[in-house]
Amino acid sequence: MHIRPNFLQQTIESAITFIYPAQCHVCKKQLGFESAPYICDTCWKFIEFIQSPWCEICGIPYTEDLCNSCATKPPRFGKLRTIAVYENTIQQAIHLFKFNKRYSLSHTLKQLILDNIPCDLNLTDYDYVLPVPIHKKRLRERGFNQSTLLAKGIAKVVGLRVLEDVLIREKNTSPQSSLDREARQTNIKGAFKIQNADIIRDKHILVFDDVFTTGATVREVVNVLWDADPMEIDVLTLARTLNPY
Repeated sequence: MHIRPNFLQQTIESAITFIYPAQCHVCKKQLGFESAPYICDTCWKFIEFIQSPWCEICGIPYTEDLCNSCATKPPRFGKLRTIAVYENTIQQAIHLFKFNKRYSLSHTLKQLILDNIPCDLNLTDYDYVLPVPIHKKRLRERGFNQSTLLAKGIAKVVGLRVLEDVLIREKNTSPQSSLDREARQTNIKGAFKIQNADIIRDKHILVFDDVFTTGATVREVVNVLWDADPMEIDVLTLARTLNPY
């Protein structure tokens, strides 16, 4: 019987956590046996979910109608919505999942997304979910694309197809998190290439990414996707910064 590496890793993680209860990565208190992996139940309750009112286009909270940026220079996506503010618990959870390969957190994050879908985003309105791809070299190093794993988890529940063969990342860019705002724009330029364009022509596409900071990656992805003439492109992210630098 073939056992998937992710499943085996999750089993090992659960066994270790049960035998050696660890500290919460946020508050540093000891985890109880009933807590979710790596982060205590109390800290999960302090996530700041993004709620209306928000900008009708970019979704930044505490804004009626359109924010100044979208009013003066609208982005090319229809709307962008985000589940939570990128800080504290959600930031630690994403880092553990993404960089420390804590696969078991994917289930918790997937459910968190499904339980807090923005009120004006109906997942069944879309033909496809398209996770932002990572370069094949980084995929080999990490072993997975965090956005793809989460997108598949969400899509399976609502009956959508995840596209992994339309957009590829052909440029192995420096990590965006290590760059300032201006450098991110330059770094990501030309990073993506579209293929099998006919698949998304005249379709409603939902782009999914884990974190939205300055928006450079999302804008580049959307610009490339429009070359295939889809009907609509919206964006959903797990977390976002409210004061991008």
